[in-house]
Amino acid sequence: MRRPTMLAVLLGTVIAAVGLSGVALAGGGCHGTITEADETGEDQATVEMVDQCFSASVLRVDPGTTVKFVHEDAGLTHNVGGTGWGFYGDMHEGDTFRATFDDPGVYPFGCSYHPGMTGAIVVGDGYGAGMGSSVLNSGPVAEDAEPAPVAAASGGGGSAIALLAAGVVGLALGAGAVGMLRLRARPSGG
Repeated sequence: MRRPTMLAVLLGTVIAAVGLSGVALAGGGCHGTITEADETGEDQATVEMVDQCFSASVLRVDPGTTVKFVHEDAGLTHNVGGTGWGFYGDMHEGDTFRATFDDPGVYPFGCSYHPGMTGAIVVGDGYGAGMGSSVLNSGPVAEDAEPAPVAAASGGGGSAIALLAAGVVGLALGAGAVGMLRLRARPSGG
């Protein structure tokens, strides 16, 4: 491969790698093991967002329990989304989100930024619809602030999409540069 073509391919690869690095780090799922906690008998329980994982990823609580989701990942954006409940907006380190689960059932949740970063709240015996319409949401707020009620499905940010777009643009620029260099290097037939 000629030197200019090689440089163009290298440039396109670097732009794509920089643009996609955030997406490549979008793991989750507790990296191999499920963490469980039984907080039945308690008025409040906590799920931490740390190392791109919910801990506990499976939490058992009694009906009427408030679950506090605490963001502890420095430099990462998370959210907590369930079916008909959750906070889909950006949460940053130190933010908390609270949800009170009144009805028995299983309430799955996840972070839309990190595929595999998932969990479930098992309320009571777990039998029931697990419908988010019965969940009271509040947050996110800084830990020392008073929580403010929010809608069950607030809008979220698009940082993962922006990173993916940057990667695609980088690949397109690299491919375009290679094409232009090939056209220039082609001997003119006359």
